[in-house]
Amino acid sequence: MLRDLSGKVALVVGGSRNQGAMFAENIASRGATTVISYAHDDEAAQRTLTALEKYEVTAEASRSDATVSADVNTLFKGVVARHGRLDVVVHTPGAVIGKPLGDLTDDDFDHIIDHNTRSAFHTLRAAAFHLADGGRYVVMSATPAAFMTGQYGLYSGSKAAVEHLVLAAAMELGGRGITVNAVTPGPIDDRANRLRNLPRDTTSLVAWLISDEAAWVTGQTIRANGVTR
Repeated sequence: MLRDLSGKVALVVGGSRNQGAMFAENIASRGATTVISYAHDDEAAQRTLTALEKYEVTAEASRSDATVSADVNTLFKGVVARHGRLDVVVHTPGAVIGKPLGDLTDDDFDHIIDHNTRSAFHTLRAAAFHLADGGRYVVMSATPAAFMTGQYGLYSGSKAAVEHLVLAAAMELGGRGITVNAVTPGPIDDRANRLRNLPRDTTSLVAWLISDEAAWVTGQTIRANGVTR
């Protein structure tokens, strides 16, 4: 088994279930100390920790809401305090509301912006302070706009903002050897959105982006959706 992340510390934000749990398992299998954060569902977090035990790495779960700035700051500071460093951050939280723009409420707007844009901003900002030189940050973005217009226009817009933040952060942090990238999968077959793609379809791409081999790939939004646009 490849243990190319031995000696590194990784944080999977939203790592207790679905694609986040798959990312966490890949990271643990490669030898990294693996921290998962989650906003709710203690049982799911415990199941994921149990699944990580077979890799014989240090693994822990921290309850933390990525939409709350104070939670994120405490999370990142705690990881560094307990483990001495932070090398990899993978951000997975998000939300979808399928409504035409004219039907969206102010509460809908706040919900989507909080879970998609604000949460990613919080972890990007914390990563800028706490990631070690040479670190990796990957955020899950959206299906291409061509597939997410109409009733998914607000969702698509909230993720477009994240992709611009990724580019800005990559430029700011590149001098420290830190890479910052976004991955845009097709619709993921999980509890929130039961469509055609599976979480494992993006795991290999995320696995590569956090590896040493991807050191020259940064500021990119990479599509993993089976189409050419």
